[in-house]
Amino acid sequence: MSQPSPSKSPVLNWIIIGAVLIGGLVYLAISRKHAAESAPVVAAGNAGGGVLEAGNVVGRTAPQWTLEDANGKPVKLAQFAGHPIVMDFWATWCGPCQIEIPWWQELQKQYAGQGLVIIGVSEDSNLADVQKYLKTNPINYQIVWDNSTLQSTYGSPFGLPTTLFINKDGKIVERVSGLEGKPELDKAIRAIL
Repeated sequence: MSQPSPSKSPVLNWIIIGAVLIGGLVYLAISRKHAAESAPVVAAGNAGGGVLEAGNVVGRTAPQWTLEDANGKPVKLAQFAGHPIVMDFWATWCGPCQIEIPWWQELQKQYAGQGLVIIGVSEDSNLADVQKYLKTNPINYQIVWDNSTLQSTYGSPFGLPTTLFINKDGKIVERVSGLEGKPELDKAIRAIL
């Protein structure tokens, strides 16, 4: 008569399941990153007004846009031609964005004499939220309201904050997704001056 084989312990089963899940998540993350990096970047049109599709937008001309400022007046990217530009996509409800805003204000003040233009592109769902925020939190750089229409123009995936560093020739030199340290932001600005 043979004895039944001892069953694996429940703890070992959970360890194996956990390892398989973690391995699957790592594989998914790596494959998504590879897909985003290898996806083609297409700029439609010669005037810089096209859509930059998923992938790396670095080296491409920044597409033109017209958005409203906090007072509802139109602001065009073209009016800053010839200047180094930082386009920071943010929202009033975004915690990491709130960390960066004082840094942007300091950097705007520090590099204004060298022509730097920082543009905060608000992704709030309505302009009233931006106006209310600015009444209690004045900002010393240009704020425009986008409501997520511009995100697809500048490529995806897209999260907040996302920052584009554009040189004087209108080319995107760097794109940073997520919260970055002030020294890294300062270095990226110096690269476009």
